[in-house]
Amino acid sequence: MKRFFQPRLRQRVLITSVAIIALVTSALAAVINKLYSQSYMASYSSELVAQMPMVVAQLNRAGLIKDVDKWIDSLDPSDTDYIAVVCDQSDKTTWVSSQAAKANLRDVCRYLPEDISTPTLIKMKNHQGYIAYNLSRNKEDGTIYQLVVLRSANAYEYSLAQLHKRTAFYLGLFVLIAVAFLIAAFHWGFQPLRKLASQLDQMTEAKREKLDDDYPMELQEVTMAVNRLSRISNDQQGRYRHAMDDLAHSLKTRLAATNALLDDSSLDRRELNQRIMEQISQMDDLVQYQLKRAMVGQQGLQKSNVELKPIITSLNRMLNKIYADKDAILHYHFDDNLKLPINKDDLMELFGNMLENSFRFCISQVKLSVIENSDSFTIFIEDDGPGVKPALREAIFQRGVRADQLNPGQGIGLSVCNEIIDSYQGKIHVEDSELEGAAFIIELPKS
Repeated sequence: MKRFFQPRLRQRVLITSVAIIALVTSALAAVINKLYSQSYMASYSSELVAQMPMVVAQLNRAGLIKDVDKWIDSLDPSDTDYIAVVCDQSDKTTWVSSQAAKANLRDVCRYLPEDISTPTLIKMKNHQGYIAYNLSRNKEDGTIYQLVVLRSANAYEYSLAQLHKRTAFYLGLFVLIAVAFLIAAFHWGFQPLRKLASQLDQMTEAKREKLDDDYPMELQEVTMAVNRLSRISNDQQGRYRHAMDDLAHSLKTRLAATNALLDDSSLDRRELNQRIMEQISQMDDLVQYQLKRAMVGQQGLQKSNVELKPIITSLNRMLNKIYADKDAILHYHFDDNLKLPINKDDLMELFGNMLENSFRFCISQVKLSVIENSDSFTIFIEDDGPGVKPALREAIFQRGVRADQLNPGQGIGLSVCNEIIDSYQGKIHVEDSELEGAAFIIELPKS
């Protein structure tokens, strides 16, 4: 319910924009009306100057002005729509022109404002409008009589009413057009946000991996942050998934060794317990190792120098129990005190997978050799098995790819080895062995 009534950003911006447009156009309309009124009044003043002879003629005929030039007598006072009145200090009408008398404006002085130094619109008791202008000085200046000229405001009020109608019409039309353009602009302007919401929904439903890169500059930081967060999350999930697969693969070998130990009747109870505890300890180390890899990644594991021989001896004993039916022999050629610059758990995982793979496919022999160079170690792991076909020599290091489809397996062991070697900037590839099987060659830098 709260979400239903929550205003949308687009509505907020639209309402604000419409309000600004309405306010600006209303102010503009008011200014236009005021300027028009002032222009009309100015026009009245200019016309008043032209009509002054008519007014003076009427004053002369009434005997209020003496010694007027003869040209005034030639003017026709009735040929004008201006009305003249004379008011005294008590707002009494002392004289009205003939047009004022016809219009029944004998008491007009009562309706005149105090100050009409400029043309001013006034309303009579019959709601008739007039434009009035005081041709004499103000009362405050000591003037006894005031000469006020009036003109019917019908034309002015009609023109003003027409102006109001036109202004209202064009104002409404302008607002409608502006709102239409605003809606179109908002639809186009907010399209990237709608696209962003749609793509985020697709990412939530696992229908896409990341957002597009063609968003406007204002959204680039947001989309890059979302993509970075998605990539980190996917990497984390991938590491956990791979770690669980690798853990299951590694535990399978230890469980097989444990079963082989339990089936070995030649071991006394004390030695059997010792061997089983050794396997359990290795399983515990594997669990801790894989969980750490899942959390920090392969690059986050600390590098160290680890003796190779104790690990090979332990793995040889375990694999001989698992593949006891083969009676395979492991020949190794390296210095007894040789240390490799690799994490102990990585070393155990690497050679565990490599030797387990060789023992599984060999006929009777497995050979491990290590050559120390000036800046690297070259490791050879060979067997006398069927070897690896040239077409598969690169693919077998990918997850899920297996060279032998007949024997059980998940295609994980060699991919794990490749990941470990790659994390130490090393390389691995496979060739034909002198033992007529496969030869896996590992180049491992010293630093």
